[in-house]
Amino acid sequence: MLTRLISIISAVCLFILFPSDGFSQTEPVEIEKTLYGVGFQGTFPASGLSGMMDLTDEFTVQAIVGFFGNLNTFAGRGLYKFQKEDFWDLYGYGMVGAWNYSFASQSETVLGLGLGAGVQYDWRAFNDELPPIFFNLELGIGFVDFKEVNYNFSTFMIGAGVHYRF
Repeated sequence: MLTRLISIISAVCLFILFPSDGFSQTEPVEIEKTLYGVGFQGTFPASGLSGMMDLTDEFTVQAIVGFFGNLNTFAGRGLYKFQKEDFWDLYGYGMVGAWNYSFASQSETVLGLGLGAGVQYDWRAFNDELPPIFFNLELGIGFVDFKEVNYNFSTFMIGAGVHYRF
C-alpha cells in the first residue's frame, strides 16, 4: 500500500514539474548556486526530515530528525564533496546522533556513529527550468548498539534522500 502511494505521488510530481518542451537543453546555462536544503533522508538508521546547509563549496552539514513508530532519530552529519561536477557530487559523510527505541515499558536511548559515501544529483541537468531538487543515494556503515531493549539491526546502511535546495 505504501509503495503504491509513493509511486503515485512520484508520478504526479514528475508530470507537474516537467515542462512540456522535454528534456533537451540547447546551450549551457548557468545554474543558480544553492546554500540550504530541506527534505527527507532515508538512510537507516538515520531516517527522517532533513535540513542541510553548505558551509563551503566542499563541506555541508545536515540534521536528520525522525519519529517513525518505536524508533526515533536525532542525527547530525558532515558531508565532504570529493568530486564536484556541474550536476552531481560524490561525497563522503560522517554521522553522530542519538537513537531512542521505546516499546511497551522498555525504552533506551543510545549514541550512534556512522560513515559512508554517496552521490548527489541535481535534476536540473535535464532542464534548467526545473526546480532545484536534489536526489542522493548512499552506502555506509553504522554503529548503533541497544543493550537493554531487544532491538537489533545490521550495521550496513543503504539509503536515499530528496531535498529542495534554495
